[in-house]
Amino acid sequence: MMDTIATPTAERAAGTIYDLGYQHYDGPRYGRFHVIRTLASYSFAAAFGRGRGSRAQMLPAVITVLVFLPAVIQVGMASALGNPAVITYPAYMSMVMFFLALFAAAQSPEVIVADRQYGVLSLYLSRSLHKMDYVIAKIIAFTGAMLVLTLTPQLMLFVGKVFVSADPWGTFTSTWKDLGPIFGGTFLAACYMSFVGLALASFAARRAYASATVMGFFVLSPAVASIVRIMIQTEENRRYTALGNPFFVMTGFANWLWDVQKNIKDVPNQFGARGFARSVARAQLPGHDYLWVILGSCAVALVLLALRYRKVEV
Repeated sequence: MMDTIATPTAERAAGTIYDLGYQHYDGPRYGRFHVIRTLASYSFAAAFGRGRGSRAQMLPAVITVLVFLPAVIQVGMASALGNPAVITYPAYMSMVMFFLALFAAAQSPEVIVADRQYGVLSLYLSRSLHKMDYVIAKIIAFTGAMLVLTLTPQLMLFVGKVFVSADPWGTFTSTWKDLGPIFGGTFLAACYMSFVGLALASFAARRAYASATVMGFFVLSPAVASIVRIMIQTEENRRYTALGNPFFVMTGFANWLWDVQKNIKDVPNQFGARGFARSVARAQLPGHDYLWVILGSCAVALVLLALRYRKVEV
């Protein structure tokens, strides 16, 4: 009789809920901006392979060196020759356009595809992070990464041109207005490369497929533009095929900013820069046409990104 009475008591004791000290959070709540900033910071590091193994960091490091190399060469030549005129801003974009495309193809999947491939995206969106906040953070991060590769070398050229000259202060006062096209041009170039790269990569399920898609855009677009040019009969309409070549678009935009089309001989023949400049000059298109193509491409890319992430179930 005693055993039958003790058994229910023991079972009730085993099922008791204990207070383990969990408490309500009373600390600061940072809000939406903090979430976007944190994700953007993490994604910016991911764009350069940070947080992964050394092998993942090797390719972005090599591309970064190749992008900075023309600027270092120009400053070195100007210093050795004592001639600041060796440094030219518009030719830089043509020199490194292929490397920028390679970086966009290789690293945009690391920024936006890896989250979905590893199932992290559903965890992000299950919290207070809105789907458009996610897109905004990724755009900020990858555009910032592209700015490192476009703006920083141009600033190196500007600083080098100032200090290589015999009168640094006089050179600065006479050329400080160049900072406007430098900042504006490199920002638009970074937006163009990052927006297009992220938009194309976002529709791929695997990073390898995303890289192939982005690189295919930059490689196949010039080929398609050339084929269309051959098919068009009139020379007046043929010149518009230059707008279908991303390399010509960036070159034409840079030439328009610096008014280089009137002085093609001033463009140094390095990394094919003069060849791009001459091809753009032969098209004889207004410079603002290239600007509209860049702005239009960025707008289309943003719409594609918004449509891609309009649903949580991605």
